[in-house]
Amino acid sequence: MPLLARHDVLLDLHSFRGSGKPFVFIGPPNNDGPIEPFRFAAEEQGLAARLGVHRVVDGWLSTYAGGVARRRGRATAGAPGIDDALYGFGTTEYMRTVGGWGMTLECGFHEDPDAEHVAYQAIRNALTHLRLTDGDQPQPVSGLECLHLCEVVDRRDAGDRFVQPWSSFEPVAQGQEIAERGNGEKVVSPFDGCIVFPNPDAALGTEWFYLARTSTRL
Repeated sequence: MPLLARHDVLLDLHSFRGSGKPFVFIGPPNNDGPIEPFRFAAEEQGLAARLGVHRVVDGWLSTYAGGVARRRGRATAGAPGIDDALYGFGTTEYMRTVGGWGMTLECGFHEDPDAEHVAYQAIRNALTHLRLTDGDQPQPVSGLECLHLCEVVDRRDAGDRFVQPWSSFEPVAQGQEIAERGNGEKVVSPFDGCIVFPNPDAALGTEWFYLARTSTRL
């Protein structure tokens, strides 16, 4: 944390479980709200569009906090941190609290041999865009897919199950059945969008899957 606080910008590199295309997580629009006040949205968006990946996602912390608010008071089977919004607080969120900005680049799934090349190109593009190295300014990626994470659904019962093996960012239509509760209740999508981070092995009382819809921010 002291190291991050001495700097201005963070590009946090990750890989993920399962298959899927690389994507970048950015912070919220500029705001003075209680969850994640911020004033560098334009700077984050400008860099995110130049990292070389074609999918940009926002809405992480506000959606996580909304899930925590709904979860409070429910039996949680002892899962850690699930009733605390700060459990969703990571490196980029910390950067925003100390006057900086940043983003998390998910470079590909763990075993993808191209992930390291995605990371390397993103580092080069970031350094050039921020004028820390010489070179022509990288151009924004054309045809960016911009998504807003806006809903989280918890797994509440050992009998809760998905109706099919979902992949992250797989499209879902409004009213489409996603899962079935242990009591037979159907879980359907409230809007046209996509499923994100589906986890069939989620612990009871924790995030089972997220939902995102199209964003117009970029």
